Amino acid sequence: MIVAVNGHSSRAGDAAELRDRVVQRLRTAGAAADGLVTRSEQELSALMAETAESRLVLVGGDGTVHAAANAPAPIPELGLIPTGRANNVARALGIPLDLDEAARVAASAPAVPLDVLRVESEEGVRHYCVEALSGGLQADARAAYSGENSGDLRAGIGALVAALLRYHPYRTELLADGVPVYTGCAAQVFLSNLPYFGFGFPINPAAHHADGLLEAIVLRARSRGAAARLLLAAYRGRHLMRGRGQLVRARRAVLASPLPLTCDATPLGTRTASVSVDAGRLRIAAPWRR
Repeated sequence: MIVAVNGHSSRAGDAAELRDRVVQRLRTAGAAADGLVTRSEQELSALMAETAESRLVLVGGDGTVHAAANAPAPIPELGLIPTGRANNVARALGIPLDLDEAARVAASAPAVPLDVLRVESEEGVRHYCVEALSGGLQADARAAYSGENSGDLRAGIGALVAALLRYHPYRTELLADGVPVYTGCAAQVFLSNLPYFGFGFPINPAAHHADGLLEAIVLRARSRGAAARLLLAAYRGRHLMRGRGQLVRARRAVLASPLPLTCDATPLGTRTASVSVDAGRLRIAAPWRR
């Protein structure tokens, strides 16, 4: 078992010290473990190729899981020690946020499948989203985000306020499994895979991590004030109440009109996209099955 500590994780502190702590916890839990600190996605990808036949324990946040899902190398069975700010993937799988408890899960729990979303653009570029593909207001804000890492809440709020000030509804055309389901103006579209997104917003209560389906969520707001209220509702998990939006489940969705897009925390620019479910692309040790 190999431990890979993300040297840029938002709360990792001293990466080498953290690596040693996790390795010791895994050994205490009965696993034969060694560890490395990775400083780039390229280093993580190379390590994944080297450990294809054993479990690789990722120490980091949601961005670390995103990097693993997008690696060109074969993806080994994974464990996860969550050290990010939101830890949306860990929360969706029931992985404890406590280091000792998470280490016990990573050392001995069975791996469960985790679907991801395959995003393909007209240019033939492919990305994989673990949490969601976001289109519209949130993606517009993310494109202007200038924080040191994806967990910088202050930078996130600043970028969101700026996006609200220039807000206008986005022309949206959405197809689900080949059927037009929405045409009109929208504030935000999520093609979602997990219950949580971004800074831990409970965007998608209908999500299941391994059902082969995505949830297409369309949220409407005609004005800046309505968009701000919509964001507050999303923070509270009430964005689908009182006719604010709609949810459709599908195996494939197409955004046929260009929107600002973000794949997890990665801006993709303004474009159209075709999104399908890559069932079980990841396998991650988790303490229970849903």
